[in-house]
Amino acid sequence: MSKKGLFQNIISLGVVQVTNYALPLITVPVISRILGPDKFGVISYAASFMAYFTLLIGYGFDLTATRKISKDPANTSLRNQVFNEVFACKLLLFLISTFIFIICLFSFPPLALEKKVAVFSFIACIGTVFTQNWLFQAMQDLPKIAWLSLISKLLFTFTILIVVQQREDYVWQPLVTSLIQIVVAVSSYIWAVRKYNLRFHKVGLGEIFNLLWEEKVVFFSLMVISLYTTSNIIILGLFQSETQVGYYSAAQKLMEVARSVITLPLAMALYPYIGKAFGEGKDVGLRTVHRILPVIVLFTAISGVAMLLTGPMVLKMFYGNKFEPSIPVFQLLTFIPLIIALSNVFGIQIMMNLKMDKQFFRITASCAIISVILNVFMVQKIGYIGTAINWLVTEIVITISMYIVLRRNGINPIDARQFAPSAIYSQLQPVILKLSKRYEKK
Repeated sequence: MSKKGLFQNIISLGVVQVTNYALPLITVPVISRILGPDKFGVISYAASFMAYFTLLIGYGFDLTATRKISKDPANTSLRNQVFNEVFACKLLLFLISTFIFIICLFSFPPLALEKKVAVFSFIACIGTVFTQNWLFQAMQDLPKIAWLSLISKLLFTFTILIVVQQREDYVWQPLVTSLIQIVVAVSSYIWAVRKYNLRFHKVGLGEIFNLLWEEKVVFFSLMVISLYTTSNIIILGLFQSETQVGYYSAAQKLMEVARSVITLPLAMALYPYIGKAFGEGKDVGLRTVHRILPVIVLFTAISGVAMLLTGPMVLKMFYGNKFEPSIPVFQLLTFIPLIIALSNVFGIQIMMNLKMDKQFFRITASCAIISVILNVFMVQKIGYIGTAINWLVTEIVITISMYIVLRRNGINPIDARQFAPSAIYSQLQPVILKLSKRYEKK
């Protein structure tokens, strides 16, 4: 794939991620003032709990299925096989998730007290079954789905402002969110089937279980990652008030918007691009990483400084003065995009493409266990601030650990020569020229 095509995919994924987070946050200045920190905390807690089911249904296919197809995207037979296997696995995992959710709904107090919010949040899992983002990533074909997402999220923005008019309407927010996600997912499913002429065939239980077993390491790696991300809010809610959950969630949600614009488009577009390079050979893949890493570091570092300086003003503008206690949390989290960008390159881009899944799992699992123990202690001592500190420290330790493991395996993920200004400029030059030509046309 050319640099031009890679740039277009990064921009397209940027549109997808901005619409996933930024457009809904147009509603936040209104919604947060109507609901207040406590009801905002209720919604955020339910969403965090449902993220476990989303993770189970997705089963890491965004990485594993993408990896399979991206190395030979022209192979129609392989594409059909992977598509059918992934969809069948997701259906089975959705049924299992539904059974587990029903048990939790009546046995877990935070969910039992807010059954409507919990149910409305859970139905978003239907969208996870149908979404084909992994396939679009593998085929490096994203512009149309970006605009589909934009239209759908515009619909969400207008709908939520109409539906949520008073404090008691907080229960409808997760329903609107879930329905929109389902619409986007089903639309992407239909478009993918037509675009790639996908053919359906029956997938037996044996094939499903074989695939689940084959990809278990990646899934459990992602599961343990959730222990120090998603579980932060769950643990906070167990020991502190809904209001503290609201303060932390407000800062985290704003950071998710920043990450959606800064790191996620880069990660999603680069994974199949770098995967294809590793498909040509280990040395080719590493050279590609060496060239791209300095640009990622520069971009995320500048963005982090900008967020640190403007964060307090933006947070007050979005949430109002009631959420002022969220400011210290957001300032701590401004370091997250740079750290995660590095760990993404070391872990997802290099380790995953070199099939170092077990080493990746060991690092994330051990750090996640330590993180949970530390989080329980810190939440009880300093509340939601402790949750933020715990997340930051965990990400730093994971990134350093990945670098050490790569070096011990004879892999150098960093080429210092590529950090020279001239080398960085050579990587940015095609993008700069493309933008300047567009500006001249206007």
